Amino acid sequence: MQQKINTYIINLAKRTDRKAHILGQFKHRPEFNVQLVKAILHENGALGLWQTVVHIIRDLVPQEDDYILICEDDHQFTDAYHKEILFNEIANAQKKGADVLLGGVSWFADALQIKDNLFWVDKFNATQFLIVFQGFYTKLLEAESIPGYTADQIIYERSENKFLIYPFISTQKEFGYSDATIKNNKEGYVTEIFETSDIVLSHIVKVAEYYR
Repeated sequence: MQQKINTYIINLAKRTDRKAHILGQFKHRPEFNVQLVKAILHENGALGLWQTVVHIIRDLVPQEDDYILICEDDHQFTDAYHKEILFNEIANAQKKGADVLLGGVSWFADALQIKDNLFWVDKFNATQFLIVFQGFYTKLLEAESIPGYTADQIIYERSENKFLIYPFISTQKEFGYSDATIKNNKEGYVTEIFETSDIVLSHIVKVAEYYR
C-alpha cells in the first residue's frame, strides 16, 4: 500500500477562488502528495475536463504507481473522511479488481453494497474525487471522447469495476457556476443531488442491516 497518494488537482488558471479552496482542503493532510494541473481550455468544458484527465494519465503519472487520485477543484471533504477509511477502502477495492474508486457521487443508476463502507456502482455522475488504479490507465488512454459525453460517462462505459466509498468522503462545493456542467449553475442544485444520492444509499444500507 502506498504511503502517500499522488494527487492531481485540475484547475483553470483564472479560477483563483477555486484554487484557494482546494488547496485549503488538502492543507494539513500529509497523506496526499498534491500537484496542481492546469486544466485544458475548450469551448466545451466537459471535453476540456476529459482531455485534462487523459493528459494526467499519459504525461504526469509514474506508471509504477498502483493508483493515483484525480480531483476537481470543487471537491470538499465531508465529516466522514478519515485517512484510515480511505486507505482501507482502497485496499478493499483493489482486492475486487477495481478500475476506479469514487469518494462521492451526485447520481448513480445501480448500486450494490460490497462491504460496510464500499459499494459497487454502475452508471454515475461526479468525478471530483476519483481514485484511478494502475490496471485502468491504458484503458483510459485508449478511450475516445464521445460527442456529448462527460468524463464520468466515458469512464463508466469503459469499466465494469467501479466502486464507491459510503458514507461519502467527498462532495462538490457550490461556487455558483460550473465550467463543465451548465445545469450545475443553478443555486443549490449540486448540494441537492448529492443529498438525494446519499439518502438513497442510506436506505439500501438500512434494508441490508434489517435482513442481516
